Amino acid sequence: MEYFRAGIDWFFFTYGIVLFGIYLSFVHLALRAIKKNKKQASFLNINNIKGAQNLPSVSLIAPAFNEGLSIVTNLHSLLSLQYPYYELIIVNDGSTDDTLQKLIKAFDLVEVSYSDKETNIKHADIIGQYQSTNHKYGHLTVINKKNGGRADALNCGIANAKTNLVLCTDADCIIEQDALLKMVRPYLEELDKEVIACGGGIGIANDSIIKNGTLKELRLPKSWIARIQVVEYIRAFLLGRMAWHQVDGLMLVSGAFGLYPRGRVLEVGGFDKDTVGEDLELCMRLRVHMERQNLPYDVVYIPETLCWTEAPSSAKVYITQRDRWARGLWETLKKHRYLFMNRKYGAMGGVFFPYWVFFEFCAPIVEFLGMILITVYAILGYINWPFAVFLYIIVYLVGCVFSTISILIYTINFRQYANVTMVTKLILAAFIEPFSSHLIMLYAEIKGYMKKLFGVKSTWGTMTRKGFTTSD
Repeated sequence: MEYFRAGIDWFFFTYGIVLFGIYLSFVHLALRAIKKNKKQASFLNINNIKGAQNLPSVSLIAPAFNEGLSIVTNLHSLLSLQYPYYELIIVNDGSTDDTLQKLIKAFDLVEVSYSDKETNIKHADIIGQYQSTNHKYGHLTVINKKNGGRADALNCGIANAKTNLVLCTDADCIIEQDALLKMVRPYLEELDKEVIACGGGIGIANDSIIKNGTLKELRLPKSWIARIQVVEYIRAFLLGRMAWHQVDGLMLVSGAFGLYPRGRVLEVGGFDKDTVGEDLELCMRLRVHMERQNLPYDVVYIPETLCWTEAPSSAKVYITQRDRWARGLWETLKKHRYLFMNRKYGAMGGVFFPYWVFFEFCAPIVEFLGMILITVYAILGYINWPFAVFLYIIVYLVGCVFSTISILIYTINFRQYANVTMVTKLILAAFIEPFSSHLIMLYAEIKGYMKKLFGVKSTWGTMTRKGFTTSD
């Protein structure tokens, strides 16, 4: 029994030390990535791209389901981007509210004849297609289709797009005016590798001021759970995606803002409708597709915040979101389990995929089991309380330090939340997180895993939104 206890203790200790080392390396890689990105931006800036003659055409595809509360405001944002060759395709995925009616009225839409393109991507039936009689909105197309879910709606838009690149976003997102100019930069820069996916930074705009479809004043969310998510996003995008991009290990492009070559997406069959983690799954499948053909490729992350979204502001909606993310991770890793330690796929099979299994998928399980073990040890009197409290404080402070470092690096380099009051509030949120939203997130993740373990059928889930604060 003593050896068994020692083995368990060493497992948790080793897991924690390895995770600490990984995050420490992420800080180093993120700083390198920021330096590299600034150097690249100086060689090919926005003005250079504006004047280019060979810019690729882009289709923005935004699924909409019951977005009547904010669809008109958000669509103005999507229609006013600084890019010469883009079309906007809104896919109304069987909304049961007044989403379609508001679109028709606000943008002078009329129904037009259409022919569904023949591709290897399948989607639910199209009911009708609309275009505007106002020349200002000549690049807007609205497709009204039967409900099939987010992945199905994106597939419908991709199948009916007419461009080289497709940018998948959400109808409730506010996109920066120059976002497309920045997103196409990697496709112009890369000569020896094909860019198969490019993701931009996602920011949280709860309680910020939106005017004419653009972010005019960035404010911190009033809801504590939404404010803590600002810290989560900064940490995840800075220490996660920037670091992985630096070592060519990026496996995820955010579903809220991802740019792909339309041809490659068609080749792999579009988004998987059988998973709620369609963004992660598509990125993995695209990487596998290129690996099998032995073609050089790259998955790119643009660190500047280019897209603003509304985060869950209540525990109920937050749980729904994180439950779905956990189920999507389970489904994706299960589907691509052949990658695990598979030398045929190089670093992707030997390093990147195992990391996702051990430290993304297993982390909530290890933490949950650790909480159970501590409870059992406490009941049996196995805990040295002074040492346990000391160890807990050290672990807590280390986590807070990583979050604080992320906040400071982000605010210094990207000038978001840059004033002292905002930074102070974010750091305070980082210190509160372990006692509040993190426990809620852990509950949601375990809940999602249990649903998959016991075969409980679950859908994408309802994301109730309050809408952005707008100013005319």
